[in-house]
Amino acid sequence: MKADVVTLSSKYQVVIPKSARKKLGLLKANGQRFKVERVSDNEIVFRKDKSLDDFLGQYGHAFSANSAVKLREQRDKDWD
Repeated sequence: MKADVVTLSSKYQVVIPKSARKKLGLLKANGQRFKVERVSDNEIVFRKDKSLDDFLGQYGHAFSANSAVKLREQRDKDWD
C-alpha cells in the first residue's frame, strides 16, 4: 500500500488526501469528527468518531422518529 505524504499547516491543519477520503467515505460537509490517538513517538492515527446519526442508524429500530428528534435536541442543548 502506497502512503500519501501530507503537510502540516502553520495552523496545525492536515488535508486528508482524496484517495483516503474516498476509501473512508468521508462527508464533504464541515464538522466530520475524528479521534486522534498517539501510537508511538512518531505515529498518530485518526479514527472517525461515531455520531448520533451513526448510533441511530445502528439501533434505529429501537427508537421512534420522535425519539431521534429528542436525542438530537438534547445533544445540541448539551453542546451549547
